[in-house]
Amino acid sequence: MSKIEEALKKARAKSTVLSGLNTEKDKPLNDPVISSQARSLVKTASSSLISLMKAEAEAGNDELMKKGIIVPDSGLDKVTESFRYLRTQLLQKSKNENFIVMVSSCGKGVDSTFVSMNMAAAFAFDETKTSLVIDCDIQRKNIEEILELEYEYGLLDFLEDDIEVAEILKDIGIKRLRVIPAGKKQQIESDSFTNTRMKSLLDNLVERYQDRYVILNSPSITSSADASILVELVDYVVLVVPYGQVTGPELEKALSKVDKSKLLGVVLNDVPGWD
Repeated sequence: MSKIEEALKKARAKSTVLSGLNTEKDKPLNDPVISSQARSLVKTASSSLISLMKAEAEAGNDELMKKGIIVPDSGLDKVTESFRYLRTQLLQKSKNENFIVMVSSCGKGVDSTFVSMNMAAAFAFDETKTSLVIDCDIQRKNIEEILELEYEYGLLDFLEDDIEVAEILKDIGIKRLRVIPAGKKQQIESDSFTNTRMKSLLDNLVERYQDRYVILNSPSITSSADASILVELVDYVVLVVPYGQVTGPELEKALSKVDKSKLLGVVLNDVPGWD
């Protein structure tokens, strides 16, 4: 067994499947005044720029697998194919327009980081698309731990200090994928996620490229006030549910916190038979 296969076997313990996609509403198109031809030209130019996005020091497949991150060369592995499928469903839902999606968990102690990072990795497989993960789970800060990130500023620092966006974007060794870590500050003001700086940040990030997909790694929607605030700032929501560990009423409570037009579906973690 290769090193990649061994590392991926560990990741399979967190295998995922998607179910129950909501197709009631589609995200509206951008400004209708813009002609389809002009929009096509803009999209082509954006895709060309994205294809040139490199990593300063590209991480090897073995290194990524050890961190539980999927890679294009893993073939028909179930985990990788699940995230490719999820990516396809998201693109179909959005009519190939870029968007902001929040990945949150249902249940105390359930972490959404694995799903957030691999959803972003799946988008980055395509050389015409770029993805960005923002770690909004400020209590756990799992992304910086998993990626072993060294940085000076992150999201919390940006929201409360005079810091430029470029100072919080981090290259993690994957082409076309960037991360914004939670930040050095230990806590934030109660209204930090509701202030105009957070909204402006998201607008800036999603509008820079026609094919950029922003993923918010959120704390549990059933136990965090921050998640309830963030859900108002995004286009879509995906819920991570541990297989066999959440009751019907608990799931219903989580679903009730998300507008039906935004809810895309549920990702099940720890599915039996995927190791």
